[in-house]
Amino acid sequence: MGTPIRNKRIKISPNNTIKFEYSNKNIVYHDYYEYMSAPIVVFSTDYRIEYINKSAENFYSLDRNEYIGKTCYQLECKSTGVAGECPISEVLLKANPIDMKVSNHLGIVNCHIHAFPLTDGEGNILSIVVEDFSKIATANSQAIKLESRFRNTVELAADAILVINQDFIIEFANSAAVTMIDELYAEIIGVDFREFFHHEDVINFLYKVYNGDGRSDSLCYYSEKSVLFGKKNLHLVEMCVTKTEEAEDHKTMYVYLRNITEEKKLQNDLKQTNEFLWNLIESSVDGIIAANMKGNIIIFNDSAEKLLGYKKEEAINSVHITKIYRPGVAKEVMKMLRSEEYGGVGKMETIEWKAVSKDGEEIPCNLSAALIYDKDANEVASVGIFSDLRESKRMQKELEETHLKLVQSEKMSALGKLAAGIAHEINNPLGGIMMFANMMLEESDDVDDRKEDIKRIVSEAARCKNIVKGLLEFSRQTDYKMTLVDINRLLQQGMSLLENQVIFHNIKVVKDYDMNLPPVRCDSARINQVFINIILNAVDAMGKKGTFTLRTKYQKERGRVDIEFTDTGHGIPEEIIPKIFDPFFTTKEVGEGTGLGLSVSYGIIKDHGGIIEIRSRVGMGTTFTIKLPINE
Repeated sequence: MGTPIRNKRIKISPNNTIKFEYSNKNIVYHDYYEYMSAPIVVFSTDYRIEYINKSAENFYSLDRNEYIGKTCYQLECKSTGVAGECPISEVLLKANPIDMKVSNHLGIVNCHIHAFPLTDGEGNILSIVVEDFSKIATANSQAIKLESRFRNTVELAADAILVINQDFIIEFANSAAVTMIDELYAEIIGVDFREFFHHEDVINFLYKVYNGDGRSDSLCYYSEKSVLFGKKNLHLVEMCVTKTEEAEDHKTMYVYLRNITEEKKLQNDLKQTNEFLWNLIESSVDGIIAANMKGNIIIFNDSAEKLLGYKKEEAINSVHITKIYRPGVAKEVMKMLRSEEYGGVGKMETIEWKAVSKDGEEIPCNLSAALIYDKDANEVASVGIFSDLRESKRMQKELEETHLKLVQSEKMSALGKLAAGIAHEINNPLGGIMMFANMMLEESDDVDDRKEDIKRIVSEAARCKNIVKGLLEFSRQTDYKMTLVDINRLLQQGMSLLENQVIFHNIKVVKDYDMNLPPVRCDSARINQVFINIILNAVDAMGKKGTFTLRTKYQKERGRVDIEFTDTGHGIPEEIIPKIFDPFFTTKEVGEGTGLGLSVSYGIIKDHGGIIEIRSRVGMGTTFTIKLPINE
C-alpha cells in the first residue's frame, strides 16, 4: 500500500456509492482501487476513461497510459449510450448501482458488469466505476466475485471489520470500523493496527496467529471477555480473528470487533438492579416464595427457610408449591388471584391463611400474593408474601389471659372486702346464738323434747361459724407466718396423710419432684391448706379412680417454683373455668361444699405473690399449676 494521502476525505454510503472531496481524483482512485483484485475502470460522465487499476490493465491486456482520457466512442464501443446496453448510461439514468451483462467491454465479450456512481457532497454524479466480473478465467473470476461480495457484505455489517497484514498494517476497514475509530478512512488505511489497540495480550495473540501452525489457520476466538479499542474514544469490544494466506509471502488477518460498551453498561445496570432486588428479597422479615406456572419454586428467601423449615436448595429443587398449603388451597389461591374480588385481577390483598411447614405444622400467616406477567400479558409466575402470625397470636392470647386474670383479681379483691365485712357482721350474732343455745342445752334435762332441736341449732351455728372463718381467710383477715419451706417436703407430708385414706385406694399416684428445688418463703400451714384442697378436688373429679400426678419444676430463669396437680377426671367445661375461683361457686351438690375452697386458695396464693393457672379438657382431665416466687 502506498503512503497515505492526507488531503482527501472519502465516505462509503449504504448503497455502495462513494462521496468524497479531493484535490486530485487520480490520487483517490489509486489509493482506493489500485490494490483490488477486481478489474476496475472509472469513467467520467462524458464517457471518458479517468482511471484503470492494475488488475484491469492485466486482465484486458492493455497499457492504461494509452487509454486514460479516451472516450468509449474512440474505442468504437457500439453499446455507448444505448439504453439497457451501456452501463455508464444506465448509472447516469438511474443514479444508483447496477449489475448487467454487456456484449463487449474493452475487448472482452459477454462481460458481467457491476457499475456504481461516485458523487459529491450534494449528490451530483462525478464519475462511474465499472467492475468486470466476467468468467473468462474461472479461478480469477470467482476470487473477484468473492471479494466483491465480501466488500458489499462487510460494508453493511454492524460490527467493525479490519483487514491487516503480517506487519500489522491496516489494508481495509469497513464503515463500522471507520465510525468506531473515529478517523478519516485515509487516516486508517496503511496505519499500524497497534496505534488503536494497545492491549499487550491481544498483540501477543495476533503474533501467535501469524506464526502458528496449520491448526490456527481456521477461525480463532481471542476472548469472550471485553477489551478496550480505539484512539480518541475507547470502546469495550469483543474480538474475533481469522487468518488467511493469500500468497506465500503475504498473510492476512481479518479482525472482527463487536462494540459492547452499551451492552456492558446495560449488563452492569441490570446486575446492580438484580442484586438490589435480591438483597431486598433476602432481607425481608417475611417469607417470600415465587413459583412458575408449573408450580416449581424459583424464589425461596431466608425468612421462608425459617418459617417452613425447608433449605433453599431443597425447596427450589424438590418442593412443589402445593406442599406449603393445605390440600386444595393452592388452587383456591390461584382462583382468587384471577378474580376481581380480592384486590383486582393478578393481585390478592392480605388475608389470614395457614402455611404447612416441612414437618407438617400448620402455621398461621398473613398471605398477600400477585401474578407475574411477561410482555405479552401471559402469566409466567406467582409470588406470595407470608407473614408469620404465631408470635402475635401468642401475645394476643397472653394479653387476653392477662386481662382475664386482672378482671379476676379485681373481682376477688372486691369480693374479699365484701366477705370481710359480712364475716364481721355475722360473727357477733352467731356468737350470741351459740352461747344462748349452749346455755339452753345445759339447762334442759334428758326428757326435754326440745333438746334435739337445740343441738341442731348449735350444730348449724357452728357450721355458719366455719363459713365465716372461711370468709375471713378469703379476705386475708389473718396473719401469715412466713418461713423458708421445702415445697417437695410439704407436698410429701400432705400426701402421706391422704394416700392411706379410702378415697385413694383406686387412684394411682405419680410423683415427679424436681430435686434441685430451692426453698420458698411462705406460710407453710396456709400453702399446705391450698395443696390439700386442690388434691381433694382432684380426687372428687376422678370419682375416686384414675391417675393423679404431682410435679414440681424449678424455673430458674423466671425466679419461681411451679407445682402442678394433674388428674384424669371428667374435666371442667370451658365456660365454667372463668368462674372457678369465684366465692360460693361450686359444681357439687347442695350440702357437699361451700364453694369457698378454691376462692380461699386463690387468695392465699395471691397473697404470697403467686398465681394459680388452670388447664382442662372435658373427658381428659384437669391441671392446676401454682407458681410461687422465690423470695429468700
